Amino acid sequence: MKKKLFIAMCLLTVFGSFFGKEVFAEAVESKQSIVQTRADIIGWRYKTKNGKMYKRKYNYSKQKWMGNWILAV
Repeated sequence: MKKKLFIAMCLLTVFGSFFGKEVFAEAVESKQSIVQTRADIIGWRYKTKNGKMYKRKYNYSKQKWMGNWILAV
């Protein structure tokens, strides 16, 4: 039983390789490239008050402040 199964598998492998098809991926090139930013753009804003420099995070994507002013050392 095992011998017949082995022979059948070998025959399927040999004949399957003759009838196989090659498949190639084709690159599709578009005229316009669309880039979507998913992460927010966040940076520091600085100010000087009474001779001391303070900083605070600012979300440039949403145009909102993040957190409070902290002393920049």
